[in-house]
Amino acid sequence: MNKHFWAYSAILPVIALCLAACDTDSTSMGVFSDTDAVASSSEQFQITSRSVAVDSVIANSSQCFFGQIVDPETNASLRAEFVAQFHTFENYSLPNDSHLIFGEDSLLHADSVELRLYFSSYYGDGDNPMKLSVYELDTANVMREDWTYYTDLDVMSYLPAGAQPLTTKVFTPEDYTLSDSERTSTTHNDNVRILLPVSYGTNILRTMREHPEYFRDSWQFIHHVCPGFYFKLESGEGTLLSLDVSALNIYFRYNDTALDSVYTGIVRFSATPEVIQSTHFDSDGLDELIAGEHPYTYLKAPVGIATELTLPVDEIFRGHENDSINRARIVLTRYNALQSDYAFGTPSQVLMVPSTRAVSFFKNHEVPDGETTFVSSFDSNYNTYVFPNISRLLSWMYHQKQQGMKREGLDSDGWNAAHAGWNSVRVIPVKAPTATNSSTGVSYFTSVSHDFSLSSTRLVGGTQPLNIQVIYSRYQ
Repeated sequence: MNKHFWAYSAILPVIALCLAACDTDSTSMGVFSDTDAVASSSEQFQITSRSVAVDSVIANSSQCFFGQIVDPETNASLRAEFVAQFHTFENYSLPNDSHLIFGEDSLLHADSVELRLYFSSYYGDGDNPMKLSVYELDTANVMREDWTYYTDLDVMSYLPAGAQPLTTKVFTPEDYTLSDSERTSTTHNDNVRILLPVSYGTNILRTMREHPEYFRDSWQFIHHVCPGFYFKLESGEGTLLSLDVSALNIYFRYNDTALDSVYTGIVRFSATPEVIQSTHFDSDGLDELIAGEHPYTYLKAPVGIATELTLPVDEIFRGHENDSINRARIVLTRYNALQSDYAFGTPSQVLMVPSTRAVSFFKNHEVPDGETTFVSSFDSNYNTYVFPNISRLLSWMYHQKQQGMKREGLDSDGWNAAHAGWNSVRVIPVKAPTATNSSTGVSYFTSVSHDFSLSSTRLVGGTQPLNIQVIYSRYQ
């Protein structure tokens, strides 16, 4: 239902009331009688809240994570590994054979082949030694671009039987093989360089020459040449890398007969949004966090815990079935951390979504409509997330129940028992960028996705009930 419908539907009752209030005497045209007054009232209700574990979220993303860290506040562990496919330009090809330099066996050879994992930031210790292994995925079971993958992905199911790593790499986020001036240069991009066997690059170059049709597009490349890689963490706790892009570089030699010179060429394939990149997260210790009774609930990202609110819809509408709800305001207050050195950031934005739609909302790439779904930004001045008016959400829940009771032949108690969570919402950390309409100046959300930054906070709630302030109006 678009915003124009709501605008007109709000105006029509007012017009009708004005007409009903008009007297036949022209001197009283447009004047309301005493019986046409609007009566307002306000009531306050309690909301219950709890922490709920989020086992998995959609992991198709242009950003990947790698490493393992421990939450300094809760001692819960977060481990991240990832898989990545690689994109090829359309009709990618090598120079003509007349420019290629072949080996003594008259065959084409690669000089070297490498993977580069570029990262913009990391959390934790930059001097922490980390070890990774690289596995090639299975061309017989390729990850499909039309599927949705989640952070609890079973990576092993996409590896060939008996798969062995192509290589291993030990590194530190701070690359001390470079000089200080190189590492701190504005032109330097932090990355992990992983050398693969030269034979791997040689096979790709020869396939490129013999089967150019396999490099016509990314689908052909992934299914026939390189299905992608699994980057597995072997050891290293205390650091989490936030990766921006991965690249596969194959180096070879070619000549320029006109200049009688030999050059080094490069064939590059990159992990881009056109292909699948998916982070697999493992979290330990979350069950202990949500167990027991506490005067707070949790928000944790990228995978961890959401806060669920149970809204007192029945109580709000009892005795007010014919009234309008003008405003229903909820304020969620951050419960300050006990440790002054707590390092994780507070989620900058949160989504309020009905619990029954918490999965489908992201799967269907929905955006907040301001009626049943809302986004709130953290206000550091007041230490709060504010949802100024969820009245339409309450009305939607109430009418969903009334229609469902008729359809299923249930009374109120029967409906509540059969549809647990019908009146609950989840508050989830998200990233929700906006744009502004150049002609109207109105801002709107362009997308909403799970927040994959490392963030955590506690909200007042749990054993401490929250309040919702409701303002009603009734035409008398």
